[in-house]
Amino acid sequence: ASTERLDGDRLERAFDAAHTSSPAGAILASIDASRALLAHPMGGELLAELAASAARLRTALGRAGLLTLSPDLLPRGRFDPAKLVVTAAPSGHSGLELEAELQRRGIPVEMADRDTVVPQLSLLDDGASFGRLETALVEAARLSTNQPRAAKVAAQWRHDAPQLLTPREAFFAAHEVVRRDDAEGRVSAELVAPYPPGVPILVPGEQVTAGSLAALTDAVASGARIAYAADSTLRTLQVVAAL
Repeated sequence: ASTERLDGDRLERAFDAAHTSSPAGAILASIDASRALLAHPMGGELLAELAASAARLRTALGRAGLLTLSPDLLPRGRFDPAKLVVTAAPSGHSGLELEAELQRRGIPVEMADRDTVVPQLSLLDDGASFGRLETALVEAARLSTNQPRAAKVAAQWRHDAPQLLTPREAFFAAHEVVRRDDAEGRVSAELVAPYPPGVPILVPGEQVTAGSLAALTDAVASGARIAYAADSTLRTLQVVAAL
């Protein structure tokens, strides 16, 4: 596309800041069919069967020494019985390693980070597919040579960066590209969000602090995908140009 009359870089940043990180046309197109199924008595039966299968899998994984998120760990009404969240830290794995192993075996994964992995469970899964998932997770955990460790709270949940400009002011201001290590004290001109969880560490207008940079370094080291940043390797950052 021609960018003769537009700032192509700014257009790209506007698109990244406004669109979803998970566009899925096929899922959007299937909403009506899914709603109709769930409204039918068969939908309730299928959901009950899925929840029961997931509960049996959590029990089996627990016997094998794998920790999963269970109903007693969340307030009443906040637990999704059809979701399987495996905590990787006690086995010495990272969730990203488990994700790679599951994908190698053709098992879909919803998301993973350093400490957890969330395999996809669906109404179409049967005993055989649940069995493959159990075998893959148990075998991967047993093959680990890493030492068990405690889960680590991601650094991006703990730092607090000053907001020096509004997001609009920073977005439309002239910007420049600097080395990541030279960005401390500058004002971010871009949105930077490790995924998962997709929570921004930097937004336009925030000051880049030592805490911000430490969180970014930790995210990159953990293997997280860096969304929205112009440089996904984070060797450089876009900051508001010096006045």
